[in-house]
Amino acid sequence: MTHTSIFIIPELLEHILHFLLIDKSLYPTLYVSRLWYRCGAPILWRRIELKGGEAEDRTRLERFLKIVPGGGRKPVYSSKLTHLKITHYPSLSNKKIKGIVHTFPNIIHLDFEGSTDDHFGKTLKLIAKSYPNLEYLNISALHGFKSERDIGLNAIAQSCHKLEYLNISGHTGFSEIIICNVICSCPRLQQLDLSYCGITDKTIEEIARSCPKLKYLNLEGCYKISKEAIDQLVSAHTTDIHVKTTLMFTDTADIPNDFISAFSDYLRQANVANRHIFAQSLLDLSMRDNSRWYLHLH
Repeated sequence: MTHTSIFIIPELLEHILHFLLIDKSLYPTLYVSRLWYRCGAPILWRRIELKGGEAEDRTRLERFLKIVPGGGRKPVYSSKLTHLKITHYPSLSNKKIKGIVHTFPNIIHLDFEGSTDDHFGKTLKLIAKSYPNLEYLNISALHGFKSERDIGLNAIAQSCHKLEYLNISGHTGFSEIIICNVICSCPRLQQLDLSYCGITDKTIEEIARSCPKLKYLNLEGCYKISKEAIDQLVSAHTTDIHVKTTLMFTDTADIPNDFISAFSDYLRQANVANRHIFAQSLLDLSMRDNSRWYLHLH
């Protein structure tokens, strides 16, 4: 009898069930017994990852959002959730995000890639206020958000000093001053994605000063940055850092941006959706074929 008694110890059982979570075999064990359910369910609730772009996940995502209340009673294991990923789901409203914040108070890893809209400022402020221990934040956009205000990102700078990963790709409405404030306020940053954010060498200088632990930096579509600034950042960094950039730099960094603006105006007249990112993407592709192609136009 003694040799089987160890299996009734919840702590040991939880440890065993954790390994089942790794190879996705945990769910069937919930039906073994009440003890196994009590030990296994909280483990399942620690991490939820749902993709709106996939049909099977979309169904699960919509079911998940139905349990997110606007207030009142919360799910039993809501306090266990620390990692939440809801990506490529444009239907994720600010109201639902507020419900998520109310329901799950202990999130440290939050990924809303491609799921936020251009009225996200106040909601981002609520996220910053509710999750001061946030370590991972991805609010990258599927298109440029020029109507975005700085109120949300400023709140991140004031509250979320433990961030190690930050992705604000595609948010063209954030001012460079606020972006620099976030960088200055988050010295633990290891991965930073500022692609298509319209930043200049000023931001690169702030990164060099404030992010000694940075290992990865995405600057694709940032045409106002000079090659010299990138070289200085890499040479000044004490640890290895991978910088992802658009392949071509020029002596007049505003030329590519002028091209994007002109082409965006053309697309606006043609009523093409997401014209700013579309123009930038076309320019990226063109540069891969010929890094100097546009110089012959002037």
